[in-house]
Amino acid sequence: MSEEEKLVTPPVPEYLSPLRWRWILFVTRRQEVRFLYWPPRHPVGHRRIRMFDRDGYDIGTLDWKVCDACRVGSINKISIAIEHQRGGLGRRLIRRALADGPAYTWQTTGQSPEAKHFFPVLEKETGTGFPQYGGVCEHLASPPGYRPPLPGRRPRPVLERGI
Repeated sequence: MSEEEKLVTPPVPEYLSPLRWRWILFVTRRQEVRFLYWPPRHPVGHRRIRMFDRDGYDIGTLDWKVCDACRVGSINKISIAIEHQRGGLGRRLIRRALADGPAYTWQTTGQSPEAKHFFPVLEKETGTGFPQYGGVCEHLASPPGYRPPLPGRRPRPVLERGI
């Protein structure tokens, strides 16, 4: 590794202090991948997990929502850096989301060509269907003309273990 590469440090994830990020990198230094979970602002809000490699660089994201009233979950986005695909990380992320809504009906938003191969395999493995645009419950759908709230104080991300 060159001197220039040693001086480059990965950016600190949003809503984390540099000190807390350094602590997370330290306590997970032996792990290939670390998972940070951003809890929702409200019960039906977006939940997010971001994955970071051993050096602290962002390598993937999962965004999902769960409506406990209707027993519905929605996978809104899953993306993993190409060099980290096909190693089981996507399965681990989806299984984590499913834990928030056991025995719920699940759906996805639009699917990329890769996802159109990925989700059918997961359906067989988990016994859970992941239809594209499976008919959102009224609580998960954004109302017409909806604009996301201005950035404000969000719950601080939590280091997830056991994914």
